[in-house]
Amino acid sequence: MVNRSDFVEIVDCPPDYISQVLFLEGLSKLVVTSWDGSLSIYDYRDRNNVVLEVRLVHDTAITCCTESMIDNERCLYVGTVQGEVLKVELSNGTFIPVSGSLCNELGICGIFSTRQGQVITCSWDGYIQVINVLTNSMVKMVKIDKKILVSDFDGERLILATSGNKIVTFDIPLSTDDKGNEVESGLKYQIRDIKITPQHDAYVSCSVDGRVAVEYFNDDTKKFAFRCHRISLSDSQFVFPVNSLCFVPNSNILYTGGSDGCMSCWNLTSRKKIEQLPKFDENSIVETVCNGDVLCVATSDDSFKTNPAIFKNIELNPSKLYLLYL
Repeated sequence: MVNRSDFVEIVDCPPDYISQVLFLEGLSKLVVTSWDGSLSIYDYRDRNNVVLEVRLVHDTAITCCTESMIDNERCLYVGTVQGEVLKVELSNGTFIPVSGSLCNELGICGIFSTRQGQVITCSWDGYIQVINVLTNSMVKMVKIDKKILVSDFDGERLILATSGNKIVTFDIPLSTDDKGNEVESGLKYQIRDIKITPQHDAYVSCSVDGRVAVEYFNDDTKKFAFRCHRISLSDSQFVFPVNSLCFVPNSNILYTGGSDGCMSCWNLTSRKKIEQLPKFDENSIVETVCNGDVLCVATSDDSFKTNPAIFKNIELNPSKLYLLYL
C-alpha cells in the first residue's frame, strides 16, 4: 500500500502547466517541459535531495521533448506551441531550429526518437516530420487529413489519435506516400492520451469521459474497455477526464491519472485495479512516466479547460512534481 508520505515532492517545479516529463535513459535525470517555455533537468539519485541541475527558457511554450544520440553524445529535441522543432544545446543554453522544418500553425503535439538516428514529430494540424539528427534537418514529411490529438511511438510503430474519432498507425521507417492504417477508436469521446503496450501487441487510450480502452493490433476479439476516475453520487456519477497513461516497463501494469487528482494502478491481464494511490493535491494529474525504478507524476491546474470563459488575469494553482521510488 502506497502512502502519501512515500512520494517525494520536487522543489523548484515550473509553476505553469507541465507539458511533458521524461526520464533520460541510463541516467538518474528527469526532464520536465512546461508551457512557460522552460526545460528543467533534475538529478533524482538522492530521494532526500532532488536537485535542479539545468533550467533553460525558450520564448514560447514547449509542448514536448525527446532525447537522441549524436555520435554517442546525448542531446534533446523539443517541440513548441508555435510549431517549431528545436535542438537543445545544453552546453550553452541555446535552442537551435531544425533546418527545413515547417513552422506548423497549430504546434507540435508529439516528438520521438528512433533507433535510426532520427526524430519524428507530430503536429496538431496533421503533419508528421522526420528529422536527421546528424544534419539537424528535416528529411521527410507526411500530411494526414485530420488533426493529431495525441501520439505514441514504440520504436517500430507510430500511433496517432486524431479528430473524427480515428486511430492511425504508421510503420517506421516512414515512406512519403504512406497514409497509414486507419481504424475507428474504441472510445466515443475525445482521447486525452494513447500508449502502445510494452509487449507491442496492443494500445491503450483514455478519454474525457472517464474511460480507458485496450485494443489489439491483430486480434479484435481481445479488446476491452473500463470506466475509472469517477465519483458515485446517490443518483448519478461525477465523471473526470483521464489525462495520462503510463506503463511499468516490460509489464502489463498500467497507471492512469485523471482530473480528479487521483492515480490508479491496473493489471491488464487480470483486468483489475490493483491499487489506488492517494490523492496528491487539488490539481489534475496531467503527465506521468515510469522507468521501472521511479514513477513521476506531474499535476497542473486545468480548470481553465472547463471554464465557460477565459479571463486574461485568471489565477491558476501552481504545478507540482512528485516522485515515487519503486
